Amino acid sequence: MNTEGFPATEPLTRGTLLRRAGAGALGVSAASLLAACGGSGSGSSSAASGAIKGQAILSNYPGWIGKHNLADFAKKYPGASIKMTSNATSSSAEVVLQFKSKQYDFLLADTSDAGQASAANLITQLDWSKIPNAKNVSEKFRKAYPWGLPTDYGKVGIAYRPDLIGNATITSWHDLWELIPRYSGQTIFINLERDCMGSTCKYLGFSSNTTDPDELKKVQDAVVGVKPHLKAFLNTDVGAGLVNGSTAMAMDWDYDVALLQQKNDKIKWVLPDEGVHAYLEGFTAVQSTSKIAVIQAFLNFLAEPPQYADFVNTTGTAYVMPASTPLILKSISKNPILVPTDEVLAKTEFDKYLGADGATLWSNTWTAIKAA
Repeated sequence: MNTEGFPATEPLTRGTLLRRAGAGALGVSAASLLAACGGSGSGSSSAASGAIKGQAILSNYPGWIGKHNLADFAKKYPGASIKMTSNATSSSAEVVLQFKSKQYDFLLADTSDAGQASAANLITQLDWSKIPNAKNVSEKFRKAYPWGLPTDYGKVGIAYRPDLIGNATITSWHDLWELIPRYSGQTIFINLERDCMGSTCKYLGFSSNTTDPDELKKVQDAVVGVKPHLKAFLNTDVGAGLVNGSTAMAMDWDYDVALLQQKNDKIKWVLPDEGVHAYLEGFTAVQSTSKIAVIQAFLNFLAEPPQYADFVNTTGTAYVMPASTPLILKSISKNPILVPTDEVLAKTEFDKYLGADGATLWSNTWTAIKAA
């Protein structure tokens, strides 16, 4: 692997993962990955490792794990394994249904999903003394994600091709909204409730966690107003058209744009003047699990800097563990899109659980937008 750039096999983007999930559920076991990936630096098993037994089922995006993480975990804990199953979701309600289903032991969930599941008593509190490596995660992310181990985050901004819009410069959500009708059929919006509506909130000067009905009605009107001029709402390959020029502008995630720029340097990234909506996600144990010892062992294992670096290098995501920086590809660790300044983070608002009434209001608004 070339540590100066992306690996020969391009890191998976959330779009790629969701597209694969949409094709059907994917089951990946640690045993199968042992053969496919090989191990790397997991060390020999100890008596403590031998005490960890059983298989924990993880609901996750397909491939949203380090290339060697599951295989290395199986080597260190021969009696334990992680089975990963994947399904595409587009709303918090769908994720919370997974918490309720009793099909999974732990899930990848963002702050909104996990907050809603916690309010419904669907989460098992972790014994952090069993996960001492959690200290490697920045405190600001641990505080923002108290339900499990934070893994990654992403900001929703604007990607565009200046050469396709008369060399115009976009610096704000207002610029984007103004240009959409002018270049009708050339813009993609994200087909995820919190990301699309949250970004529209920023355009209108609202919190992206607002539960004010009047503000959300204005959000609905703002999206519906430009909807006839949008090419599509997508939650897969959101910015792909920017590479070949089939689209000119996109509401897109930071890491997705960072990868697309590797393919076409004409693509520009903008953190809009009004600020951005962002997600923070992690692995959280469900209330009904009987595999808490396996889950805690895996989370502690994943929080080792080399294992977490494998996760970041495979996915290409913005990361939450500074201790892993020396082991992370420079195309990620040195990319200003993925490693923002404090000034940028000050303009970033993460998802929060909106409460039952707020979640219903957002869901109903999203339904109205999609039906318009």
